[in-house]
Amino acid sequence: MKISNKLFYIPVFLLVGNLIFRLINQSKILKMFPLDTVNDWSSYIALLNFLDKCGFHNFCTYWYNGFTSFIITQPGWYFFTYPIYLISKSYISASFISMIIIFILSFIVIYKFGDAFKIDKRKRILFYLLLFANAASIGNYIRLGRVPEFFAFFLFVLFTFIILYYKDKKLDWRFIFIIPIYSWILISHQTFAILSSLIWISIFLIKDWKSRIYIIISIITSFIASSFWLIPYIFNFFNTVGIDKPIGINILSFDKEHLLETIFTFIIPLVFLFIFYLYIKRVKYDKREIIFYSPVLFISLLFLFRLTAFIPILNYIYPDVYMSFILFFILFLFFKNFKLNNNALVMIILLSIFSVLINIIYTPFFIEHTQLEKDTLEIMNDIKTNFLMTNTYSSTSYGKAYYSYAPIYLNISTPSGWEKIQSPYYRNLIINFTNGVYDKDCNLLYESARKLKDDYIISYNEDCNFLETCRYVNKVNKINNVCLYKFYYN
Repeated sequence: MKISNKLFYIPVFLLVGNLIFRLINQSKILKMFPLDTVNDWSSYIALLNFLDKCGFHNFCTYWYNGFTSFIITQPGWYFFTYPIYLISKSYISASFISMIIIFILSFIVIYKFGDAFKIDKRKRILFYLLLFANAASIGNYIRLGRVPEFFAFFLFVLFTFIILYYKDKKLDWRFIFIIPIYSWILISHQTFAILSSLIWISIFLIKDWKSRIYIIISIITSFIASSFWLIPYIFNFFNTVGIDKPIGINILSFDKEHLLETIFTFIIPLVFLFIFYLYIKRVKYDKREIIFYSPVLFISLLFLFRLTAFIPILNYIYPDVYMSFILFFILFLFFKNFKLNNNALVMIILLSIFSVLINIIYTPFFIEHTQLEKDTLEIMNDIKTNFLMTNTYSSTSYGKAYYSYAPIYLNISTPSGWEKIQSPYYRNLIINFTNGVYDKDCNLLYESARKLKDDYIISYNEDCNFLETCRYVNKVNKINNVCLYKFYYN
C-alpha cells in the first residue's frame, strides 16, 4: 500500500467518525423534544405539524392568535418531509429521518456526477466529506437543525452539477430536469435561491443564442411553477417584522460571538481565489472559463471585502451560506483538476483535525431535559387555552421551543411564536408583556396580556413572587421554581 493510500484513510476516518458520532448524539431528539437554546429543530417540527393540521396557505390558530401558514416560511423541505411523516406518524422522527436521507442523497449526487467529471472515487469521497461533514455543516444542519437550509443546499449542489455538466456540452432534452430542481430551490430557501440564480448567469454567458433561449425558458418555467408560493412571499416579505437588520452584516462584527465566522469569511474566499488562479493558469487563461466562473469570482471578492453587507438582497444571505457556496467551487475545481498527492492529503488531514476540534470545542452536544424542563412540561398540562412565558433564566430551554411543543402535544396555542409575520404593533405588545414582568409593572403586564388575548402565563423563580402581587391573575399551580397563573379580565 502506498503512503498516499494510507494517508487517505485518516481524514475519512476522522470526518466519518465525527459525522456518525454527532448523528448518534442528535438522535436523542427522537425520545426528547428539543427545548434548548441551541436548536431550530423545534420550530421546523412545529411547522411540519401545522402543515399536517392546518394545510398550506390556510389559517392556523396555534401561533399569534392565528396566522396564514407558509406565507413567509419556504415550504420546500416540508413538502419533502411530509410523506415521511405519513409513514412514521411522528413529526420528530420524520424531521430527523429527512436529514439522514439528505445526507445519503447528497453522497449519491456527488458520487454519480463524479463519473461525468472523471473524478476518481477517493476524490469523490473526500469531496462529499469536506462539503457535508465539515464543522459548519455538522453545527448548522445536525446540531442547530437547519434542515430546510440543508435540503436547499443539497438541491443547490445537484443544480450546480447539472450546470457544470452542460458547461462544455450542448444542451439536450435532459436539460429539462433542471426546471423542477430549480423550482424546488426557489421554494426551499431564499438564500440558496439567490445564489443558484447567479449560476444561471455562468452558463448563459458562454452559450450561443439558441441555448440562451432554452435557458431563459427554463428559468421562466421554474418561476411559474413556484409562483404559487413565491408571489405571496414577495408581497409579504417586506411587510413583516424581524427583518430590520440583515443577517449578512454579521461579517462586519469582530466580537467573540462571531470570531470564528469572521476568520473563515476571510479564509474561504482567499482559498477560492488561490485555487481559481491555479486553475486559470492551468487552462492558460481560457477566456471562456474566466467568463463562466466570473459570477462566483465576483461573489467571492464581494464577500472577501465585506461588500455583501452593504448590497441589498445580498446582505440578507447568511455568511455560512456564502461559505458553503464558495467551498463547493473550491472542492470542485481542486478535485477535478489537481492531483491528490501526499502534500494535498496532509493538508486535508490537518483541515479534518481542525474541523473535528471546532465541533468538540464550539458545537454543544444535545442538551437533555433538566428538572426545570420537566417541571415546565408538567405544569403545561394545566393550560386549557393559550399561554405566554416569561424568561426561563436558563441555558437549557427557552420560550419559543415550548411554543412549538404546545400545539403538537397539548393542542394549545400561544399569542407568540416563531414566524415573522406580525405587525410592529403586535410585536410591541409582546415586548410590553415581557417588560411588564421585567420591570415589575402589573398594569403593563395586564394591559398587554389583555390586548394579546392571553389567558395563562408561565413564570419562574422571583417572577412568580411578582405575579403573586398582581391583581387580575390567579395562581393555578406551582412546581418547584415554575409557576402557572391565569389572567381574569373585567
